[in-house]
Amino acid sequence: MGYLVGALGWLGRLVDFLGGAGPVVFGIVLLVAAPFLDRLIVRRKRLGFRVLYNSKIGIGPERLHDGADPSDSGPRQLRQVVRLLDRMSVVVIRIRNSGSYDIEPDDFQKPLSFTFGGRVVWNARISEASTPELREELRNSLRFFAAGDTRTGRDNLLTVRGRLTERMNRLLRAPSGQDAGEPRWYGVWLDGISLGRGQMAKLVVVLREPVESRADEVTKSLRHGGRLKETGLIKDEGERRRVTLPRVTGALAVVLTVVLVLSQIAQQPRQPETAVACASGELRVEGSSAFMPTMAAIAEAYKRDCPDARITTNPNGSIEGLRDLAAPATVALSDGMGEFRGQSPYAQKIAVVVFQVVVNTGVGLTTLSAEDLRKIYRGDWTDWNQVPAWRQATGGRGSLPISIVGRGGESGTRRTFERYVLGGLSEPPLTSDDCKTRRSAKAGVIRCERDENVKVVQEIKNTPGAIGYADVSVLRRIRQESGGDTVVQGLSLDGQNFDPSNPDGYPFWTVEYLYSRETPEPGSLKHGFLKYVRENAVAGVQVGNAGFFPCTAQLCDAR
Repeated sequence: MGYLVGALGWLGRLVDFLGGAGPVVFGIVLLVAAPFLDRLIVRRKRLGFRVLYNSKIGIGPERLHDGADPSDSGPRQLRQVVRLLDRMSVVVIRIRNSGSYDIEPDDFQKPLSFTFGGRVVWNARISEASTPELREELRNSLRFFAAGDTRTGRDNLLTVRGRLTERMNRLLRAPSGQDAGEPRWYGVWLDGISLGRGQMAKLVVVLREPVESRADEVTKSLRHGGRLKETGLIKDEGERRRVTLPRVTGALAVVLTVVLVLSQIAQQPRQPETAVACASGELRVEGSSAFMPTMAAIAEAYKRDCPDARITTNPNGSIEGLRDLAAPATVALSDGMGEFRGQSPYAQKIAVVVFQVVVNTGVGLTTLSAEDLRKIYRGDWTDWNQVPAWRQATGGRGSLPISIVGRGGESGTRRTFERYVLGGLSEPPLTSDDCKTRRSAKAGVIRCERDENVKVVQEIKNTPGAIGYADVSVLRRIRQESGGDTVVQGLSLDGQNFDPSNPDGYPFWTVEYLYSRETPEPGSLKHGFLKYVRENAVAGVQVGNAGFFPCTAQLCDAR
């Protein structure tokens, strides 16, 4: 039973990773519709053929005698006719326009052709055409060619039939076979044909085995050639392929449907009324100011279900929160893994936090390279006119001093920025209080600090030329509060934004950890609340709505 629950939970995380039930359902619809889209839109012109009959005529010398020697039975001329027919075969090929559009002669890059494995063409005809006009057009389009023939100088049906009488007389007089100088046609082209939508006809070809083949040998091989232009397709409708587009897309649609149904089943038992392990007592949550608003909302939801629980939150920064872990009844949120001396405390990964570098909207940039960003934070550049991307965007005119708005040393956001974006480089020293003027004229780049990410964003909004960073959750909340207006401009790094399926492409993210000094005792408030944060559906909704990502193995095992 435990394995089943674990499997269902994994399927639920898979659906979340794919974007939720909506995108999965949309994917199923696209997979089901793909063969129809392929037929109606992608490959608009289709020419299909099917070999309906390919066999010898069926009259042999054995039919002329009743126990006597076949070679001496019946009149000599009749025996010669039967020997001739015994070496002959008939091929019937149905040709049809199986697409949604008419096919014209100009649609062919190379005309449709058939060869018959060395058998020699003796006669041909067009049968059962959709219209008399189509029959006449196809009949006139037939061109017969010898081995190694080129497109020029092929013989038409009149030439083939003109030779037929001569060939029959010669074989009846001299059964030794075909003269060396006599033309041998091994294939037929259908040159310059037109087929309206749904039109079809049958090509009937009479063939004879080559003289050099064994007397009892009957060839049945048949090959086709030809090509339609662009996305057109010539298809052998009698060929059975194991792997086809409808089968592949149908199988994928079934797999996604099963995953979706099982994942929804897995989510059904996760109801707050039955999943909450209530406990009484006091608990204090300290640490990350980036994640604390979401944790405060989760704590309020827990207290509604468990009135005897008293939970308070304090957004004092990741590093300061970890220092306070020694206090009783305390847990700490940390942006990224904490650093500890001695025995490490109990840790629980709860979400993925994505951050973004932001600038004042007057800067006019939407992306910045990581190397240019490091030069700004090293103090190499103090004015935007020194940044190549800014000069390119503005034409290099004017001056706009750079003001860095950062976080203090207790911030986990700053620690993540310095580690993963600046490559271990520390931010410049504090040089300004108001983020606009330097404390000293000798100071380098202007840099000020604010104690919360939301205050960083507000300062960048009000300071021309300002640059800083914040978590995506704060940026989303401020944008919603402003009615959707762009308060500050988020920057991609090297043209890349965060993608859960490719986390290595964007460096500015980390895992949110929830720490406890010791492993929580079962039945305690700490144990019940941490389980609620980790497993309860209400907590999961709060995390997702705030703009954080679920802690999948691919992401959370990486950091």
